[in-house]
Amino acid sequence: MKRLWRHLIVSFERDDLFFRVVFVLSGLLSGGLGIALLVFVSTHASASLLAVLFWPLAILLAAVGGLMAARCAVPAQSRLARLLDRNVPDAAGLEDGIFLIVAIYLPAVLLTLLLRFLGVRGQRKQQHA
Repeated sequence: MKRLWRHLIVSFERDDLFFRVVFVLSGLLSGGLGIALLVFVSTHASASLLAVLFWPLAILLAAVGGLMAARCAVPAQSRLARLLDRNVPDAAGLEDGIFLIVAIYLPAVLLTLLLRFLGVRGQRKQQHA
């Protein structure tokens, strides 16, 4: 079992396909929440005082989702990729970690393994000397 885990970790570290899949799933999740919030605000709460709070939040979530989803299509050394890799926060608490594992990382691992099985590879990472 330890050999399987080591093989998977080495396989994920070899290129950036796993990070691309994680960013797509994260972008779809946050962008989807932003769009759902936009639809809700525009149909149900457009005249209420809460709409003033929800509109900027919904636009921000949709924009962040678009940026994160775009990370999968740009080269690994582009400005957008470096900006997102440097500034996207990790999970801070236990609840955030569990949510990330269940909602993002577990599907990302399965999707990455499926893509590897189909022959898709990411860009190789540069080795630091």
